[in-house]
Amino acid sequence: MKLLIVSGTPKTDGLTFSFVERARETAKELGVDAEVVRLAGMKLSKCMMCNDGWGTCADEHRCAFGDKDGFNDLQERLKDIDAFIYISPVYWGEVSEDMKVYFDRLRRCQASKSWDEKAGESFLNDKPSILVAVAGGGGGGIISAFEDMERAISHMGGDGYPRENVGIMDYIAVNRWNKDYKREAFRESIKTMVNSLKTANSLIYN
Repeated sequence: MKLLIVSGTPKTDGLTFSFVERARETAKELGVDAEVVRLAGMKLSKCMMCNDGWGTCADEHRCAFGDKDGFNDLQERLKDIDAFIYISPVYWGEVSEDMKVYFDRLRRCQASKSWDEKAGESFLNDKPSILVAVAGGGGGGIISAFEDMERAISHMGGDGYPRENVGIMDYIAVNRWNKDYKREAFRESIKTMVNSLKTANSLIYN
């Protein structure tokens, strides 16, 4: 089983990063192969809206600029991922700029497969995910940040008709006052998602 932890924080310490570390630690504890993608380190460029607004993302499902900044390589790695965790700080009631760029470009490449019969399924189709939004200031804006993530994932098939073992499995809302018990809730959420997938896979192959 492979788990991808997508980090939208530019920091390598602090409240949001502590949840990235908790995800990594929990995956190791469960014996899960986990990779952390630190979006700030990749420095992805924003979508250039090629031609009339759609470029190679619409028919080739790759970004015309993705070989330059590593986006296309990252997107290809998603094929082998079984579950996702998205962790973002809340800025102005939204996910971070890095997370926005990631979702904007990925959505154009993956959601466009829904009207392309030759493309196959989105890499996120029917795969489970956990969303974490961290509001370190006044604690507001978490709901709208969740809406950003939920909408993008839904467009890519990751939340189509949520049901057992697939779709968005949990929303972890974090602020300065609840951070300690939310870390524990997050750990339990990851365990539940992993165990659910293990059970589903066991039923398939036995």
